[in-house]
Amino acid sequence: MQKIPIDLARPGMKLARPVLKDGGMIIMAEGMELTDSLIVRLTNMKIDRITVQGHPVDMGGAGSGTKYAERMERLDVLFRRYGQDKWMVRVRDRMAQYFRIKAAAQEAKAKAVQEMELEAGQDGNGENGDEA
Repeated sequence: MQKIPIDLARPGMKLARPVLKDGGMIIMAEGMELTDSLIVRLTNMKIDRITVQGHPVDMGGAGSGTKYAERMERLDVLFRRYGQDKWMVRVRDRMAQYFRIKAAAQEAKAKAVQEMELEAGQDGNGENGDEA
């Protein structure tokens, strides 16, 4: 089971937990397989994270150049005095998980924009070259 940003969701992934609305109403049931249209629907509903089965996304080094990755690196310094406090360790771990998810989403968004720019550049050059 892995919690991922909706930006990293892909068709074929299966939900490990139901997706809930703010009031607790179930939008999508556990075990549903994602499709392109379901991902778009979740995005339009402002759902930012989902929990999927398995570990389909490697988020270990995701977002290494993002502002969230920088924040994640600072956590050890910020929590250095609380190494023995189990509650503060839990807070630090939760914050690290949150920043890791946000960093992965930010990196995925940047890659998607870059790919779209490359495709737009190739389409423009390729059409002109084929016609000439």
